[in-house]
Amino acid sequence: MTTRALNQRLAWASLLTAGMLALAACSSSKPASTSAASSTAAPSSAASSSASSPASSASGSAGASAPTAPHGTAPVSPPPAGPLPKLTIGSPGVPPVVSGLLPYIADKKGFYKAFGVDVTVKSFTTGTDATRAMSTGQIDIAIAPPAQVVALVAKGIPIVAIQGQENPDWVVVSTDPAINSCQKLKGQGVGVDAIGGIRYTALAVMLKTCGLTIKDVHPLAFPGDANPQAVIAGQLKVSVLHLNEVVAVQQQLGKPLTTVMVQAQVVPNSMYEMFATLKSKLDQNRDAFVRFVAAQIATLNWMFDPANADEVAQLATVVGDSAQVMKQAMAEYKQMDFWSLDSAGLPQTNVENVIKSQVAAGNVPADKAPTYSQIVDLSVYQDAQKLVQP
Repeated sequence: MTTRALNQRLAWASLLTAGMLALAACSSSKPASTSAASSTAAPSSAASSSASSPASSASGSAGASAPTAPHGTAPVSPPPAGPLPKLTIGSPGVPPVVSGLLPYIADKKGFYKAFGVDVTVKSFTTGTDATRAMSTGQIDIAIAPPAQVVALVAKGIPIVAIQGQENPDWVVVSTDPAINSCQKLKGQGVGVDAIGGIRYTALAVMLKTCGLTIKDVHPLAFPGDANPQAVIAGQLKVSVLHLNEVVAVQQQLGKPLTTVMVQAQVVPNSMYEMFATLKSKLDQNRDAFVRFVAAQIATLNWMFDPANADEVAQLATVVGDSAQVMKQAMAEYKQMDFWSLDSAGLPQTNVENVIKSQVAAGNVPADKAPTYSQIVDLSVYQDAQKLVQP
């Protein structure tokens, strides 16, 4: 993503906030949460809710009709008859953060079952927690921080990524206009998700660009939605936020936040998330994983069909933001390719940059560092594409 494009994203966020402040009194708002969520895994509400769906008839039968929206949202052929293979995916955030929207919507709209796989979406406090559960075989897939995947593979745990998100949307923001640069973060408390979590790792990478390390700041753990809520409540003055969280916080505070750093701007060609699994799980149940990815390809095509923008925004309120915020945010996420619509989202340059950064940080010994081919399997995505109608 170019610097110009990033500046346009930030300009949009400020303009949107200004326009929405006048509507704040009549907008839906979320209550402030002053305590961190439990680290115990909790079942996602996606499993129990029943929104109207073009694929709703697929929810009880392997041979049911598929989503009918045009262009790339339906399977080439109905899934095989009989019981569907089961997979459990660990999603970050309780409620889900924005990266968890893809499996949440795929489940809510019936895409997984339409493509022949029965998926349970299980919410974890952080992606780090979900990844630990995946690495020990408790769940099948996790939306995993790439740095954690690299570290686990370096320790000999055979994990492979089958889909990803290459463009991070992390922004370091401050409620204090005087804290407006990387250097001014020294000695400050900064909100992250967890020590070693994805926000923590993003912060560490950004700090390096101005000669600081994570030891020069005081990371304060507020998992998931508790992070932006802590900014609203005044518990955090500086934090690492998602793009949609920036907009929502500004709306609720009634004033703009100061942008300190944008990861995609100061650390280009980095990596955001990976859909990762144990190689043994993939070998044992490959067809189910291919169908899982095919369903996510179809879901993304449905999500970014302009005709579905209002429904997507309403579904996206599960993250805790209003439909107004999420409709605009989803448009911006499409522009920045937050979710790739035409690739697996696992470019070699970006993944190798994560590996190099982990070696440079001393988290992974150079002689144990995995290669791109060890942690990425593009064949699953390639086979999944063949299951989706063009």
